[in-house]
Parts: sequence; structure tokens; C-alpha cells
Amino acid sequence: MKPTLRFSDIPRGLGSRGIVFFAGFSMMTIELLAARVTAPYLGSSLYTWTGIIAFVLLGIAVGAYAGGKVADRVAPRRVLAASLAAAGALTAAGYGIAAVAGPWLGMRFPVPVAMPIFAALVFFPPSLFLAAVQPAAVKTDLAELSETGRVVGLLGSWNAAGSILGTYLAGFIFNYYLSTRLVWLATAVALLGVGAWVMFRKPQTARLSDGQANRTHPQTNV
Repeated sequence: MKPTLRFSDIPRGLGSRGIVFFAGFSMMTIELLAARVTAPYLGSSLYTWTGIIAFVLLGIAVGAYAGGKVADRVAPRRVLAASLAAAGALTAAGYGIAAVAGPWLGMRFPVPVAMPIFAALVFFPPSLFLAAVQPAAVKTDLAELSETGRVVGLLGSWNAAGSILGTYLAGFIFNYYLSTRLVWLATAVALLGVGAWVMFRKPQTARLSDGQANRTHPQTNV
């Protein structure tokens, strides 16, 4: 059996592991900075953190399901690129939406009512598209069904590692040395850039076993 070409075998580019790592990093950077984005309009309290966490988790749940479903019907590389780019655009837009919706909601509703609306507008959309990255990456990297568990587990661990690093840097470094606006918008630009890279980079073709090659189309990597 010929060896399967994996992202780890490709010397150039981020590959699926780097992409899911970056998605996890971005997710937690956004979630940690969300409290500072919210504070000028609705304060910082248990209510605001509850709204942030609940709607980020809701975005993850919906995005993971939708991303996997779409990746079964559309070329997963396109799903990856579109998800990253959409997450970047919605992250950038969310900062502006917060500046408009925050004061309006804060003046008209108590925090327990205003916060879910605010979180749904600002934090739910980018979380949804960032969560769609991992199932699309799994579909992209999976060349043999017998390795499904290994691929899913490996990419999940890389995503978690990115989340841990994003949590640490956002909580202890970015918040201390950099402005919220700078980090927020830099994250948005980085997501757009990686999305464009995935879309326009010439894909690699994975080598399947001879038997698989006769039964299915060759798998393309990012």
C-alpha cells in the first residue's frame, strides 16, 4: 500500500492542522475580548459573561453541525475558505455593530434582556463560522475511512491547542499590552487572509491506495 499524503508531509503551507489551530486560537481570542467589547455598553457582570459564553457555545454547536453537513456536499476546501473569510468579515462587522447596538440596547432594556440580543448580534455569527472549520478540515484531510478516528482526534487536539494558546495570550498578553480594537480587528484581518490563502492556493492531491483509487476520487488537500 502506498503511503497516504498528509498535511504533515507537505513542507509548504499551513495544512489542516495549522488551520484548525488558528481557528481555535481566533475563537478564544474573540471570546476573551468579548467582555471588553461589551463592557462600555452593558458593563461587566455575571449576566454579560453568561450571554457571551452561551452564544459562543450556541455558535459552535450550530456551526459544527452545519459545517460538516455542507462539507459533505461542497468541496471541503471551499467550505474552509468561505468559513474563515466569513468569520473574519463578521468579526470586523461585529465591532461596528457593537458600537451601534450596545448603547441602544443599554438605554432601553435591562442587562439580562439586552445581553442575549447583543451577544446574538456580535458574537454568535463569527463563532458559527469558526466552528465550521474543523469538520471541513476533517473531510479535507481524511483519505481512508479506517483512519477516521485518528484524523478527527488529531485535528480536535490541534484545535484545542490553538484555543489554549488564544486564551492565554488574549487573557494575559493582548489585554495588557494592546488595545481591544487593535487585537479584534487584527484577528478579523488574519481570518480573511487565511481564508483567501486557502481559496487561491493550488491544492495538493493525496495519494490513496490502489484499491481506493479505483473506488473513489482522489482526495485534495488544502
